Amino acid sequence: MGLSLPIPVLEPPPPPIGEILSPESEPILEYHAELQSAARNLRYSLAKIAYYGWKMRLSDGWVRLGFESGPRGEDAYRESLDIPRSTYFKHVRIGQSLHQLSLEDLTRIPTTNAELLIQVDPAIWHERNWVSDAKTLKPKALGELVAERNKAVGSREPLSTMVVKVPFLAKQAMEAMLESVQHKYELSSKGQALELMIADLHQDANLVSAADRALQLLRGVQESMKRRQAPESDETRWLEMAMEVLNEGYEKAVQAAREKSNRGKAHGGRA
Repeated sequence: MGLSLPIPVLEPPPPPIGEILSPESEPILEYHAELQSAARNLRYSLAKIAYYGWKMRLSDGWVRLGFESGPRGEDAYRESLDIPRSTYFKHVRIGQSLHQLSLEDLTRIPTTNAELLIQVDPAIWHERNWVSDAKTLKPKALGELVAERNKAVGSREPLSTMVVKVPFLAKQAMEAMLESVQHKYELSSKGQALELMIADLHQDANLVSAADRALQLLRGVQESMKRRQAPESDETRWLEMAMEVLNEGYEKAVQAAREKSNRGKAHGGRA
């Protein structure tokens, strides 16, 4: 009987090691330069929409191009240019409000600042060089300046658009609640109603108290006018007092909510 020798198991040879290449460095500065160029071109394009869009509206110019007169024709003309609806009408409104500016001036004002600029109260337009401010200030600084000066002449704070996504089935109920608050407190917009509701969470006692006092004063005016017993000067004074109470209460509540929100951000989102 012969000896059986073990059959060696041969391991497959390792795969050849390819050359390890260092990752190609991305041309970041090139990307940045392209984006800077795109941003400049975008600002210029938006300024031209504002400048020439208003001139077209002023003369109903799209009619000569075969479109019908009026807003429907303008919208069809806008669509033929392939300009998004919100972009077109927002910037034409800016062009209308700032029609006294040259195209060069408009191209030097960021869009956000242009939206703030058209909300400067006419009573304070000549008190400073607002166009220069819009060219040089950051949006937050310009917004604070416009709010401060508007408030000094009894005008409203500048408004902006906030877009949020909400559950589809809740949207209708939310809109109804905002509309209810808007009518209850005779506010100018649903946005103001929303801020009032949020402020109420932080400062509800003061706010409700102020509203209640104001309503009592207004009821007194109403009864007085029905009976026609109080002199007109007294009625006017009561109305002024009511408005002062409402405005003071609203401003304190909103400011408290803003400050609390800012403190929460400073501490990592914990209010």
